[in-house]
Amino acid sequence: MRLLERYIGVGAVILILSASTALWGGETWHRVKWVVDGDTIILKDGRHVRYIGIDCPEIDHENQRAQPFGYESRSLNHKLTDGQDLHLLFDRERFDRYGRTLAYVYRRDGLFVNGELLRQGYAYAMFRSPNDRKYKALLAAQRNAMKAGRGLWKHVSKEKLPVNGYVGNRRSKRFHTHDCQNANEISARNRITFENRWDAFWSGFAPAKGCIEFPSNKKK
Repeated sequence: MRLLERYIGVGAVILILSASTALWGGETWHRVKWVVDGDTIILKDGRHVRYIGIDCPEIDHENQRAQPFGYESRSLNHKLTDGQDLHLLFDRERFDRYGRTLAYVYRRDGLFVNGELLRQGYAYAMFRSPNDRKYKALLAAQRNAMKAGRGLWKHVSKEKLPVNGYVGNRRSKRFHTHDCQNANEISARNRITFENRWDAFWSGFAPAKGCIEFPSNKKK
């Protein structure tokens, strides 16, 4: 009986280790070939990796001008990943609609790259179901940067808007201007209002693209 228990115990350990290995994407470590922008890298094996759970300001591409902090974000991403051994941790979905690999990226020294970009204030948390296993940790890193006023958070006002604030969708965790067409389609059950952008970000909501330009190139 004890011998059987011993084998069962060994088997359980093997299963746990196998599950852990699958979760981390195997034992392979990777190096970066090219840093595309703040939240995307190309590995030496050719894979394009998009960081899960964050969004960074855009750099120049096609007919779009770079957003404020776009190049600073890419520079930080380069600093965090260049010459480092990187491990990929996956969530429910492995690829986005562009075929990029979706991953939480860790260095060999344990640094969580997605979270560090948030902690230093060069990204904002972006909830997207079903890839949300680390959303709470990412939001905590963002709040750390917000409280310290790092990076782009120096330029996000805490003042109440004099007339209308923003409308959030509890389900998608996106917020809109009050006069945005998509805001009018949010059900009463999922609808939440914010007095300013700061409150929306602090609550874990991200700006709805096509409705809110953030960070904005326009002077306010």
